Amino acid sequence: MKKIKYFLALFLITGLLSSCFDKIDNWYTNTSKYDGRYVVGTVCEEDDDYNVDIKYGYELWITNSAANIEDEIIIDTHVAIIVTEEKDGDFEVAEIEDTGYAIKGKFKITGDPSRFQGGGIVPNLYSNSELTDGEYYLMIDGHYYDPSDLEDDDVGEEFDAIHLYARLSMEEGKITPQGAKTIGGNTSDAVSMKITTYCDYLVVESYTTPQVDWSDPAVPEYAWRVKEGSRKNADGWEEHWTLDGYRYTGFPEDNPNIKPPIIEK
Repeated sequence: MKKIKYFLALFLITGLLSSCFDKIDNWYTNTSKYDGRYVVGTVCEEDDDYNVDIKYGYELWITNSAANIEDEIIIDTHVAIIVTEEKDGDFEVAEIEDTGYAIKGKFKITGDPSRFQGGGIVPNLYSNSELTDGEYYLMIDGHYYDPSDLEDDDVGEEFDAIHLYARLSMEEGKITPQGAKTIGGNTSDAVSMKITTYCDYLVVESYTTPQVDWSDPAVPEYAWRVKEGSRKNADGWEEHWTLDGYRYTGFPEDNPNIKPPIIEK
């Protein structure tokens, strides 16, 4: 009798689990034909020194937006940071950092995964239009963004500045099934994308913050802000990028950020 009850219990548990699995329904976004994590190298049309080889492991993420509609995607990736210096009234590249500069845009797209385009110029979602993150703002004439450098005598001063990578556009994208060889020698989907980045000229002004926000009511505090109406496109600062790579397979050998194991003999 005990054996009968035992086998009956197993039968019921198996049936219950089977019923649960039968009800599982995989959910895909409405942009699933584009979505994914990709490994890419970047090439800048304006300067070969900006180029970053795929072995450094820049990643390109394509996802749906919160609206989850078929013709809207978010592109999240990096391009090389430009650092400039003034020379005889002009601004020239002084150095480049291989850590990359984050850019992220939400695009209305046309076409299909074999060839698609973005719907114009959009804001870089990583780069706030206000002076809340000095990383994206380059002060000119040797001045610094850090508000702690400001003193009472500086209030009302105005300085020229550059807002780096303020906006971007996506002229072309392509995803080719099984069209690429990974750095680990595997076959994966190929991705190619052409992106243009834009910078802004603007004027920043120093001001005294409201007293209610001061840490010490007796000690004034200062900050920078963008002068109203001063922002305009920085003509000539556009950069045209080509990103080429593959969909990450999940295999360690295809992830440039993972070093191969050291085998001791």
